[in-house]
Amino acid sequence: MKHATRHRWKAVVLPLAALAAAVPFVLPAPAGALPASAAQDAARIQSRQEVLDAVADQITQGLSESDRARIPGFADIAVDPDHNHLRLYWKGTPPQRVRSILARLPHGVTAEVGSARYSKAELHAARAKLLRGRTGMNLSVTGASPVHITSIAPAVDGSGLEVGYDSAAGGTGRKQSLTAAAEGTLSQQVAAAAGRAAGVRAVAIHRLQSVDLASRQRDHSPWTGASALHNPGGGICSGSFGVKNAQGQAMLTSAYHCGHTAGGRWTTWTGGDLVGTTDASQESPTDDVVGIKLPSGQARGWLYDGAATRTDGYAKPVTGWGHNNVGDYVCTDGANGGVHCGVQIAQTDIGVTGPNNIYRPDVDLAYATSSTPGGVAAVNGDSGGPVFAGVNNNTADEARGVITALDRTITCPPAYNSNTVLDGHNRTPWCLAGVYYVPISVILHDMHWTLITG
Repeated sequence: MKHATRHRWKAVVLPLAALAAAVPFVLPAPAGALPASAAQDAARIQSRQEVLDAVADQITQGLSESDRARIPGFADIAVDPDHNHLRLYWKGTPPQRVRSILARLPHGVTAEVGSARYSKAELHAARAKLLRGRTGMNLSVTGASPVHITSIAPAVDGSGLEVGYDSAAGGTGRKQSLTAAAEGTLSQQVAAAAGRAAGVRAVAIHRLQSVDLASRQRDHSPWTGASALHNPGGGICSGSFGVKNAQGQAMLTSAYHCGHTAGGRWTTWTGGDLVGTTDASQESPTDDVVGIKLPSGQARGWLYDGAATRTDGYAKPVTGWGHNNVGDYVCTDGANGGVHCGVQIAQTDIGVTGPNNIYRPDVDLAYATSSTPGGVAAVNGDSGGPVFAGVNNNTADEARGVITALDRTITCPPAYNSNTVLDGHNRTPWCLAGVYYVPISVILHDMHWTLITG
């Protein structure tokens, strides 16, 4: 389900804008926690984002982040709701259809077109050359042990591939310590080796193997998204969205790597009440998603919100789903660490290898910004949690994806401790600034599922 509002249209000049200068914002918390002026600013930016995303959907013909490679010449698109601006990257001249859209933008929206060296289709073909089977290949680098490719993404500006690597082949979940000089040299060598193998320009980033995220306490039927679950292995994971399968049966979703053995039991984090069992016919290792078969047969289209320890049942309805664009602001909703907003999408259409060495070909990546409280995008244990964009003045949620892994360890601020993170008494909280998630459009398409809305 998409959301659109009619706006006045007019032709505009397409000036240059510095997207990197965008100032992030915090989505307002419930119960009027923000001053009125801050809430008004956040609402204005949210409204702009909805309009920009609608224009982006026109340009990309409603295709998912990965399927946009089917558009000849298209490289990527980035939105900047802070400045009401859109930037499009294209190899060659955009077709008349696209030029007409840019010439008739909604009132106040500006846009520009950047020249791309490669189209998304060309970069997809190049990315495939760096895979061995369903995982990233190892690269031989002079004077170092083989390095393992952990992620492969088309650069947003279409300049080539951005290749993540772990200097400890196979990955340990925490990046090997390197001096800045050594990391710089190694990254140059990895970029050269990856570029030769892929046949395109490449840059390399020392990025750890994406980490496992193995919560809201005691849910009950009809089951609500972002609930805290004991996974079949006894660890903590998040319930995600309610969906219906092709037979019309309601399920609650979570991450495949949290528990994919047929019949595996999922219970509430507190109380140990049975939620359901793993349905092995409703799972995808490459989308890192699993459907939980619910004995009650009931799930509702709502998501728990707020802090992980909140016990008043506060939740918001899911109104539908939307595609993701670089520059969008989203919220992560992991049940172990709670809701984190003001998180901004840095890349879409990444191929990333998970901790179980399964390659996930369609993944987006978002990072906490300076306005995200504590700089925390998620906490380990948030696997399977939903990612959403606020809509209707943040009274409702638009589904964007399901958390599959985390990136960039940071020191947990005091707000995240053993009393505020649900499994904090079982293990030391581990905070991270980045979130990998599988787009909801990909999951729904591949699994033949329908999103349950509130």
